Amino acid sequence: MKKIFTVLVAGLMISAQAFAVTTKDVCGQFNGELWIDWDSYGSKSVYLLPGTTENTLTFVLPDFSFLGGKLGNIVLPNISMDADGKLSLKETSLYLDSINLRASIKMLNNYEDEGETYNSIVSATQAQITLEIAEPKTLPMPIIVIFEGQALRSNNFALPNGGFEGQWVNNEPVAWHSFASATGDYVNFVKGNTQQFVASNDVRPGSEGTQSILLSSNNLFGVKANGNCTNGQINAGSMKADDAANNYNFSDPANNGFNTAFQGRPDSIAFWAKYQPADKNPNNEVNKARMSTIITTNARYQDPEAADYSEVKVATAAINYAATADLGWQRISVPFTYTGIAGEPAYILTTFTTNHVPGGGSSEKGKLDSVYIDDVELIYNKTLNSFSIGENALQFNQRVATVNENYCDSCADYVAAAEGKTAQTFIGFDAAHKCIHVYVIADDFAQSGDYRLYRVEFRDSQTDDLDPLNQGVENLLHNTISSEKVLINGQLFIRSNDAWYNATGIRVK
Repeated sequence: MKKIFTVLVAGLMISAQAFAVTTKDVCGQFNGELWIDWDSYGSKSVYLLPGTTENTLTFVLPDFSFLGGKLGNIVLPNISMDADGKLSLKETSLYLDSINLRASIKMLNNYEDEGETYNSIVSATQAQITLEIAEPKTLPMPIIVIFEGQALRSNNFALPNGGFEGQWVNNEPVAWHSFASATGDYVNFVKGNTQQFVASNDVRPGSEGTQSILLSSNNLFGVKANGNCTNGQINAGSMKADDAANNYNFSDPANNGFNTAFQGRPDSIAFWAKYQPADKNPNNEVNKARMSTIITTNARYQDPEAADYSEVKVATAAINYAATADLGWQRISVPFTYTGIAGEPAYILTTFTTNHVPGGGSSEKGKLDSVYIDDVELIYNKTLNSFSIGENALQFNQRVATVNENYCDSCADYVAAAEGKTAQTFIGFDAAHKCIHVYVIADDFAQSGDYRLYRVEFRDSQTDDLDPLNQGVENLLHNTISSEKVLINGQLFIRSNDAWYNATGIRVK
């Protein structure tokens, strides 16, 4: 263990010396090993989130267990970090709600044991966190908790180049393919067919990009051919458009360059489309374009299916959609349906086509179907559905809820529930500001850094609503439930309901 940590810290110090580290650089998920008093507690993930005050971090160690007991989440807000990535946190109170344990916790730097030094230091790629947890009533001596791990800077939670930006190579944008790169027995008939898949500067409203894609139908040797693009590869194996056994888009782990590695569990997929069928009859059910997305295990898959792929599909999302009344842009969102198989996500196959029927729609010269596609994204829900204190559910306004009670992080049961397939909630107590912060993150945090922060503010109706400028010492003592005078370094302070006031009644903490 000591050799591992020595190498890790050396690497962290070298990278820190190369450039100044900012909190933005280091936020994310770190996967590694957890040690408690020099015993390994196995693989673990920790999160570094933006702090609730400027230039700080929040450290989250989920599902902390010790000696067979589940102690809950360790959430430490407002951690300072210097330009070298060294972390510091003054001693703070930690409430582990699962066993009603209140402990003190320190983040250590330069902790020495048997000639080795352990730190709390982080970079964009690595982290070492050293904690000291003390609770005199139950622990005969403090325990040392050390985590060391690598940042999960994975890009496997989104669809690459969902905006279809950048330079096209061989008539295709990065990560997307059409007939120009097709394979199959009839590939020579479609290889030069590049006019059905082109770049366009007609982008969706509000887009920050400059390009979309334009798919068009066509007539190839008397066969209707839908406009088709995919992040997999097209197999052109038959002159019959509806021959699913030979004409399909596919993803294969062995087919490098024509598959998209993926490990997330999103809630939905959203995209912008401008569908313009040649037949403008809105009542014609044939006049619908199509999008389909399939998340698969580490296995081959083809769309449309010509065999049983039930043991391969992790989740599916598909829609046949009509044009708008004005043939303009529309944002379309489609939820994923999860199949419940045991396999883990490994790849994702997405297809856009000008018609949901193979060989359907129009292909007459001068009367072609077309569809513009822009800004495809996977959505990971992370909304706080509910937060309750005991039996009381709170209502949030702009992610803030107010409670007319004294702040107390051990007086009641706090339960948070979030919407989202992979949404997690972490509760951080902030006694200094008399509030609770609720973080909600999902799978995509490792890539996007996206999260939601909710704040529960405690307002003691007995004291906080009083005008401190008009409060003297006697008024303060008279109008509060529990008060006492305290002399500190010769100065008089009043401690009242967990708040502190100076001799003139002005609140100081």
